[in-house]
Amino acid sequence: MGADSLQQVVVAAGYVGVTLSERQKQQLVRYHDWLATEAIAAGGVGPHEQDRLWNRHVADSLLFGIGLAAASSCLDVGSGVGLPGIPLAIAFPDTEFVLLDRSGRRCDLLRRAKAVLGLRNCTVTQGDVRQVSEQFESIVSRAALPPQQILIHVKRLLVPGGVAILGLSRAPDGQVEVPESDELAISVESVPVEILDTPVYLLRIEAT
Repeated sequence: MGADSLQQVVVAAGYVGVTLSERQKQQLVRYHDWLATEAIAAGGVGPHEQDRLWNRHVADSLLFGIGLAAASSCLDVGSGVGLPGIPLAIAFPDTEFVLLDRSGRRCDLLRRAKAVLGLRNCTVTQGDVRQVSEQFESIVSRAALPPQQILIHVKRLLVPGGVAILGLSRAPDGQVEVPESDELAISVESVPVEILDTPVYLLRIEAT
């Protein structure tokens, strides 16, 4: 891993209040390498993403940690090959993660990644978010469902005081569509461009 890639990961982690240990950095390196080899070969990540894995996927995933500081549990909806759940599980070892995906093939890949990394604080679950009944202190999702659709599930799955962080399009700020709710506090987290050298917008939802 080049120095620039490492610095991006460190900066993204620092933005959410995490100082990565050497062990965590090496786990993230192993995860990146797994994405670049097994995940791409299996079709879990597009081949054109090879050169963007560090900033577009690994470092980007760490930004979803803005709602995890005090959370003991987190549901990653539509985890795919572990984005953002696996980088977050590495950065937040005291949080228990459930990596949820509907695809059996992707769940097999998730279990493989978990074994390669030796992660003990995450569980892989195959299923649809509509079937989930357990509540969580935090929820993350990069782009599994449009915000308005996933909002329905956030309302019932997030404990009072919990925080959900959802990925938004990287469109200019004025083009970000924010759903409305009388039961949830919803705001847009605008990540400074210098963190990943590109604007990032995240939807922050707090259960009151």
